[in-house]
Amino acid sequence: MNTPDKVLADLLHKGTHANIQNILMRISDREIAICMLYFSEMDETFLLSFLPTVKQDRIKQEQGYLKRLNIRYPQYRTVIDDVILRLQGMSGGGIRS
Repeated sequence: MNTPDKVLADLLHKGTHANIQNILMRISDREIAICMLYFSEMDETFLLSFLPTVKQDRIKQEQGYLKRLNIRYPQYRTVIDDVILRLQGMSGGGIRS
């Protein structure tokens, strides 16, 4: 059984750099930070490699904020499932905090 973080990591490895970068640039910093809650350090580094330094820094800042929040697994699943849909070429709705 594939966990959502593994599904997302696989999609990142299978897509073209430009396509993945374009999709990730349209996803909010907080959504990306939430998606990385269960990522390995290697997967996190790989995801961030698609993004410019400024966005990477904002995502890392969001990760700091998330440590103080109580993100429950259903909330995480809502966000990561939406991001997975977008990486698969389907339109996700985006999450608004």
